[in-house]
Amino acid sequence: MYLKRLELKGFKSFPTKTDIVFKEGVTAIVGPNGSGKSNISDAVRWVLGEQSVKSLRGEKLEDVIFAGTDTKKPMNYCEVALTIDNSDNQLDLEFSEVTIKRRAYRNGESEFFLNNKSCRLKDIKEILLDTGIGKDGYSIIEQGKVDEILSNNPVNRRKVFDEACGISKYRYKKQEAERNLKSTKENLERIDDIYIEIENQLKPLFNQQLKAKKYIDLKEKLKTIEVNSFIKEIEDLEQELKEVNKHNELLESQSCEIEKEKLNIENNFNQTNKDIEEMDESINKSIDYINSIKSVISQKDYEINLINERIKNFSSEIERKNKEASDVKEKLSDDKLSLQNLQSQKLEKENQISKLEESIKIIELKNTNKKVSIESLNNKIENLKDDIINLLSKKQDASNKLSTLNANKENINSRSETIDSDINELSEKLNDKKSELDKLTLKLNLENKKNDDLKEEIQSLNLKLKDLVEKNNNFERKIQNNMYSLNDYKSKLNIYIDMENHYEGFNRGVKEVLKNKSLQGIYGALGQVVSVDEKYEKAIEAALGAYMQNIITKDEHSAKFAINYLKSNNLGRVTFLPMNIIRSNKIDTRNIRSSTNYIGVASDLISYDEKYKNILENILGRTIIIDNIDNGIKFAKETNHKFKIVTLDGEILNPGGSLTGGSLRTNGNILSRKRLISEYTEKIKSMNIETENLVKTKEEVGKSIIETRETIEICKLDLSNIEKDVILSKSNISRLNDEINTLQENSNKLESEKSQLGSYLNETLEKTNFINREISDIDNRHNENKKQIALLSEELINNTNSYEEYKTEFDELNLDLVKYKQMYQGLIKDIERISKENKEYEEKVKILESSSKHQEKQILELEENIKLEQNEKENLNNQLKHSNESLENKKILKDDLKQKLDEFNKELKSADRKFIDLKESLFKLQGKFERLKSLKETYINKLYENYELTFVQAVEFKDENVVIDKKLLESLKREIRNLGNVNVDSIKEYEEVKERYDFYKEQKQDLEESIEVIEKLIADLEENMKIEFEVKFNEINENFKFVYKRLFGGGHGVLTILDKDNILESDIEITAQPPGKKMKNLSLLSGGEKALTAISILFSILLAKPTPFCILDEIEAPLDDANIARFGDFLKELAQDTQFIAVTHRRGTMEAADYIYGVTMQEKAISKVISLKLKEAEELTDII
Repeated sequence: MYLKRLELKGFKSFPTKTDIVFKEGVTAIVGPNGSGKSNISDAVRWVLGEQSVKSLRGEKLEDVIFAGTDTKKPMNYCEVALTIDNSDNQLDLEFSEVTIKRRAYRNGESEFFLNNKSCRLKDIKEILLDTGIGKDGYSIIEQGKVDEILSNNPVNRRKVFDEACGISKYRYKKQEAERNLKSTKENLERIDDIYIEIENQLKPLFNQQLKAKKYIDLKEKLKTIEVNSFIKEIEDLEQELKEVNKHNELLESQSCEIEKEKLNIENNFNQTNKDIEEMDESINKSIDYINSIKSVISQKDYEINLINERIKNFSSEIERKNKEASDVKEKLSDDKLSLQNLQSQKLEKENQISKLEESIKIIELKNTNKKVSIESLNNKIENLKDDIINLLSKKQDASNKLSTLNANKENINSRSETIDSDINELSEKLNDKKSELDKLTLKLNLENKKNDDLKEEIQSLNLKLKDLVEKNNNFERKIQNNMYSLNDYKSKLNIYIDMENHYEGFNRGVKEVLKNKSLQGIYGALGQVVSVDEKYEKAIEAALGAYMQNIITKDEHSAKFAINYLKSNNLGRVTFLPMNIIRSNKIDTRNIRSSTNYIGVASDLISYDEKYKNILENILGRTIIIDNIDNGIKFAKETNHKFKIVTLDGEILNPGGSLTGGSLRTNGNILSRKRLISEYTEKIKSMNIETENLVKTKEEVGKSIIETRETIEICKLDLSNIEKDVILSKSNISRLNDEINTLQENSNKLESEKSQLGSYLNETLEKTNFINREISDIDNRHNENKKQIALLSEELINNTNSYEEYKTEFDELNLDLVKYKQMYQGLIKDIERISKENKEYEEKVKILESSSKHQEKQILELEENIKLEQNEKENLNNQLKHSNESLENKKILKDDLKQKLDEFNKELKSADRKFIDLKESLFKLQGKFERLKSLKETYINKLYENYELTFVQAVEFKDENVVIDKKLLESLKREIRNLGNVNVDSIKEYEEVKERYDFYKEQKQDLEESIEVIEKLIADLEENMKIEFEVKFNEINENFKFVYKRLFGGGHGVLTILDKDNILESDIEITAQPPGKKMKNLSLLSGGEKALTAISILFSILLAKPTPFCILDEIEAPLDDANIARFGDFLKELAQDTQFIAVTHRRGTMEAADYIYGVTMQEKAISKVISLKLKEAEELTDII
């Protein structure tokens, strides 16, 4: 198994679809910093289920989606697909290739796929358990993972070792089992609470239901007597009410006559009253009209006065504006004279400024020339001074060199003598070491042969052990799955049994009849007596419809008795099917069997007791079952819509042509319950037998595992001893070779050094003569420079004095120029200010003159308006006079109508007195009628209140033979009162609670048994984990000792379980001692030593339990070149069992690679993957 392909689309810096094909061996991924090469390892971690975005170098999920560039839009989703070659079936899936895909959207949604089928992250984790692949495994190792292994956090370190030792799958199963155990215990606690509560309810209910039965019997006796008593009283009152009603009708007739007479008078009275109201309204209108005229006249007077006032105001305003315009014109004339004077001053200042600027330019030019001369002289002097300093420095260097050369001559002579002595000594040592090397090489060959023999034997035993462990795991997985399935089946079985026992899905009336076992001749509901194959359930359920709620009875008497029971207890309505009445009504199928997709008559597709044949053929005998609605329509047309047709999906084609269909609501699984109960019972029985057989087989395999492990341990102990000897021999040989090489190199170096010393002596003499000549030249140049500096300094002083004089004159002229320019600017501002004021004055004069003319025109218009208002006022005075005369005439007519109204009022009062006397008599009679009626209602209410009977219903209980004995009534009531509070519902409650009590008792027992099974499973898992961890950890520890020495070229490394009594939770200590150093705490190691220690642990794990592929993300970055070389060599060896993908920029790692991919950013923020050769990869990494 190995990583075959990685596909990225929209992930981080890979916006376009990028396919990277991997092969077995070592693949290196290289590229400059920031090119996106680490995004490839991030993509693998992400697709395998990494949930922490921070560990992927982001803040939120959308940070892993391509964010866009200046030229490329951001993407709304990203997708990574990882394909694993599974041709060796290492993954428990029937596929030669397994593709794991993850997709994420910007809204935070994320989904997983397995071979393009949607799945959960949990499913992927379970598949990859015990392979080392995953975000918590050791298949992806970056610098952070190295830090985790060496960190002080025991949890992070423990995760790696759990996965390596193969117990992560056991731990996962244990966690699942513990969750189930916790859930089961919580269910047991809830059921215990319910069970105790029901148990506490049961005893009181038993006593209550006995009391309730006695109460019902007494109530029935009391009802018979009291109902008949109420009936007699009501019938007597009805007779008396008839007589009172007759007298009432006579008085009502007399009342009507008087009411007619009264109505005529009222009509005359109302008409007269209406005429008076109309006259009042007319008078009021006249008064309102007169007042309105007066108001208008007053308004006219006010308006005339107002116009006169406005004329006066306008005249005053015109006079004011004329005066203001005259003042502004006068001021405008003064400002024009001031402006001419300022213009003259401005021209004078401009001439003065021009002359000053010309003088300043001449002085400035002279000053600049002097400044250039001064700078030139300063530079020459400084250059000469620098030259003197350099000459002095050179003279000192030459003197120092001369002293050194003299000392060297003496050292060369002394060293030549020492070399001759050392060469003779090295030659003797070299011969001794070569002799010792030959002996050690012979010993190593013998040890290697023995080592290979033991490895072959261990490999054979490991294969056998692996096969046994796999079998054991399969058996364990099957047992656990069986236990979960068994609990699921039991739970579902109990639910369906409970539904069957409680008649779930049936109406209330049906339930009550079925529960009442005292009813005779009840065979059950139609839905209970029928059995149906699963494929026909929908069709039969649709065909039966409401018939499933019908109850089959022995005969019509049984049905009648049940109906009375329902009526008397107000329990609803039920349809009954008496077996002695209903006859078969089945169609003749001989002419329709050959029709398209005909399945059969509904009554032939079900199973039932033969005694129900007539009923079922009556209900279903004329219903045809067809496979689908299209064929149903075709069949209906062929048969002229004569039959009821039902499809397998439950659509109904009714006789006559109507269709029923859509979503079908099931009636509480009435038809399927019996089938499901039978199926789950058989499944539980079969599962129990299968589980027992699996447990026995697992125990036998477990014994074989223990025996094989013991044999492996013995062989490993022997192998460990041999390997120690081999390592020691190799170490000694390596040491001797190093010593021989060192001796030979030292001898060669001494010979070479002796030859070079002669050449050095000749060179030293030549250099001495040359330096003496150089010192003489330096002294001559130094004296010449000092003379030049004296001459230039004198010239510099003269130029500086002239420069200062020019500068003083320049500053004085500049001050005068600034003063004149300020005066000039002041004149310009005054000119601008006065010009602006003149424009404003001219504009103001225009506005004032225009306003005066407009107001004069308004005065003429107002004088014309006064004349019009006076004419209108005169017309209004004439109208007021005519209106006053009309008002007086209307008041006279109103007085005549009032006199006529008084006469009608007297007649109406007389009629009222007669009507009131008659009504009083009628009221008294109606009072008597109401009292009798109320008394009757009281008795009727008592009937309903006491017995929930209307009078019509009560008449059915009338019995002429019943003796109405008040003493007996009182006796029965007293006996009922003595019973105290009675809970009539306790009879039914007791039956229901008893039924629930028995149900929960059985549930409690089942859960207790499940807890025992799960606890045993957890104990077994823990035992397997301990054995598996201890064996594998010891193997990793031995590997660590070997790998550490190999990678460090010596030293010592050990892994230790700190708590031997609790190895599954114990911290793991890492001890490291680099060669030539004392044992150190991990925190005191250098960065390179820490990295190499962690790499040693990871390689030790891979030796013990190879992962199919391993991604290394720059974990060797802190190592030096020598360690990189050893790292690369070991990587090649491990690549025979594990595929490696190394993200790197180190040459040694690239040289160990079989294939190289380069990652570049030819376009900003967009990564591209290319295949490279070694030389091209080196050039790419040189950019870093």
